[in-house]
Amino acid sequence: MEKLAIVILAAGLGKRMKSDLPKVVAKTREKTLILHVLETAGKLLPEKLVVVTGFKRSLVEDEIKKGASQAGVVYENVSIAEQTAQRGTGDAAKAAVPFLQGFSGTVLILYGDVPLLRVDTLQGVLMRHHKDKATVTLLSAHHSNPKSYGRIVRNEKSGQVERIVEAKDCSPQELLIHECNTGICAVDSAFFAPSLESLKSENAQGEYYLTDIVEKAHKEGQIVSSVVADDPLETEGVNTLSDLAQVNQVLLNRSRTALLNSGVMMEDPDSVFIDPLSTVAPGASIGPNVQIRGKCCIESGVVIEGSAYLNNTIVKEGARLKFSVRADEAIIGKNAQIGPFAHLRPGTELSEDVHVGNFVETKKAFLAPGVKASHLTYLGDCKVGARTNIGAGTITCNYDGYKKYETIIGEGVFVGSDTCFVAPVNVGDGATIGAGSVITKNVAKDSLALTRGPLRTKPEWSRMKRELNKKTK
Repeated sequence: MEKLAIVILAAGLGKRMKSDLPKVVAKTREKTLILHVLETAGKLLPEKLVVVTGFKRSLVEDEIKKGASQAGVVYENVSIAEQTAQRGTGDAAKAAVPFLQGFSGTVLILYGDVPLLRVDTLQGVLMRHHKDKATVTLLSAHHSNPKSYGRIVRNEKSGQVERIVEAKDCSPQELLIHECNTGICAVDSAFFAPSLESLKSENAQGEYYLTDIVEKAHKEGQIVSSVVADDPLETEGVNTLSDLAQVNQVLLNRSRTALLNSGVMMEDPDSVFIDPLSTVAPGASIGPNVQIRGKCCIESGVVIEGSAYLNNTIVKEGARLKFSVRADEAIIGKNAQIGPFAHLRPGTELSEDVHVGNFVETKKAFLAPGVKASHLTYLGDCKVGARTNIGAGTITCNYDGYKKYETIIGEGVFVGSDTCFVAPVNVGDGATIGAGSVITKNVAKDSLALTRGPLRTKPEWSRMKRELNKKTK
């Protein structure tokens, strides 16, 4: 296959994005628009790669410099051209010509605001271009509602492409055409520069249209070939925030499909949000209404029942997250059982076989293997030893209004319900804490600690109180 140069047109203002930033630095759920296109271009291994900037050039150049490696491209191999005035796509492409001097091969034109384009689609365009020995090869798309797209005009008898007409220049008859121009095309390098030099701005917008090179090639008897995109959405440009939202939905659907194909089970895929930085291993099971955000790692055999929110959290093999669990910057150990209605705050680390039940909140808490905290508990700034049982209503009182203090509870400790640990405090291995206690001092190993007052009863007090109330009515 002959040599390839890629020109990415990224000079537009993007006024309809309601932002004072260049359109191509708008960010999708994964990365900026220009980095999407740069990554796609890089996978085609071009000999030359030129990005044509314009509006706020420095911002676009900074984004390319910052994100080139993320996009799999060496920044030093990217040439930055500039369109000094907004005079149409033909004028923008012309700005790339000086950077292509000495190049012989195919020039592929891409757009910095078309992030969904697949490498396979572009390879199809290039293969057709070389197979047909074409001068120009277009990528077109069929739209049921073509709106402002340029129309592909073909010869009625041969079906060959004759020209592209921008919507504002279309006749009523041409507006009925549903095959539209995507702007993406492959051009023979020997034709590229001369055809751009010949462009004129005699049209409704007074601009230099890159699309006019198609008509020039046809009139000269050159071969103009075409490929129709399988999925029109792939060729959509981003012009508004609504377009950006649609792109994000497509990217999310691609992520869901990839996970399903890899062996991740999803009960209701449309209700699952997965951040592109997160990974979910085959064999995991995800219920409805789950958000996996940031850099999460969900291992095989994990079950997330539903309505969970996970952010920068590791969930290890075999763990089960029951209904309505929230975890931020936490580690959930192998075969752990969490929830329902549990809240794991940053710094939480739960070891293997830990049980954290309903209405339990943890923060900067380390729970060793086999710890159980089944309900109605707050564990903050603490370390809890293996096999310790935390009774309902337990609180580590870690804050005195000025500083945070740590509670350390040993292995095999039994903590009765409604216990408060006033930190800093240490509880030795094997100790028992009586229900209703407020622990303010260290508790020795294997001892019993309780602060409960003696029980006092007054016989017949309740009956006499009721009778007194009857007499006073």
